[in-house]
Amino acid sequence: MTLTVEKLDVYMQFKGDLDGRTRSAPGASRQALSDDEWYLIDDLLMQLGNVQAGHASAGFIARLEARLQSVTADEATRDALRALARRTI
Repeated sequence: MTLTVEKLDVYMQFKGDLDGRTRSAPGASRQALSDDEWYLIDDLLMQLGNVQAGHASAGFIARLEARLQSVTADEATRDALRALARRTI
């Protein structure tokens, strides 16, 4: 599972509402971003929000950064996730 900026765009089209996407989206958006990837984005945003709010230890931050490296395609995707987390906290 590798997240990309394009997959984040699909997530944002539905404002993070998986149920809304399931009810109204064409099959193409479901193929572009799986439910598992959707849940991964939700989880990463929650964890990034904790970091940005100052509620994370150095160890947690290091593990999150390693996880981000392993599940994202590039720095642009990681930057987009961080920006999205700032908007949702």
